[in-house]
Amino acid sequence: MLSWPATLWFYVKVLFWPVRSYSFADPTLVEAFSFRTVALPLLGLVSVATILAGALLWAWRKARRELADEEMLGVRIAFVAGTLLMVLPLLLTLNLNALNPGDFLHGRYTYLPLAGLMLLLATFFHVAEKTRPFLLCAGGALAIAFAGLTLVQEKQWKDDATIFTVAHELAPHNGPVARNLADTHVQAALKLDQEGRCSEAVPVFQKVTQDYPQDWYAWAGLGDCYVQLNDLVKAEESLHRAADISRDSRVIEQWQGLRAHMGLSSSVPAN
Repeated sequence: MLSWPATLWFYVKVLFWPVRSYSFADPTLVEAFSFRTVALPLLGLVSVATILAGALLWAWRKARRELADEEMLGVRIAFVAGTLLMVLPLLLTLNLNALNPGDFLHGRYTYLPLAGLMLLLATFFHVAEKTRPFLLCAGGALAIAFAGLTLVQEKQWKDDATIFTVAHELAPHNGPVARNLADTHVQAALKLDQEGRCSEAVPVFQKVTQDYPQDWYAWAGLGDCYVQLNDLVKAEESLHRAADISRDSRVIEQWQGLRAHMGLSSSVPAN
């Protein structure tokens, strides 16, 4: 519950101030009460909720005074539907235990709430007859600005490497993002390995095996590169580690073949 204010504040920023990418974020797990992590985002939520409630109350009363009964009923239904559509899906995001540990904040969780927000804005526009020219100008300016931001932000979806490089910049303390970025580095290094460019691939494999010792793909790639570089001792150590972790028959066979070539026993690695 202590994490809820910061979590909801993240989604408020996605909904009302999307000037940066919110595709990934650092986790907002709060273990103890503090003003910065609990009270401050809670104050922001209360302020936004008060402003939104005041706008809804104004529009509701204006519709009752100026619109015919049938039209007023349609406006009220739109307000209720828009509010529910904006609020209810966000409540699901508060069940942090049901989401990916360490990686549970994503802008895509606001797709349905954004539909609710747009329904509310369209209804406000319908009710506010005298201020429609101003609203059109403001909306047009925002559309132009956000179109530019969209073009800038969509570049991050070019490929996996770009996605997780940008994600790591956005969320440097997000563990799953860091792991996915490491996986993309391994895949790139494996391509270098296949092209015979092991002098470039080895530092990548070494970094990943240091950060993630259980990544057997990196160990196997490192072992293969050491074979190409004729450093058979290090190759045997790396392939042995990959075989121990993966229990993959191909890796075990490669490791045993190398040991036989080195004149060593080719026993199967222990569990």
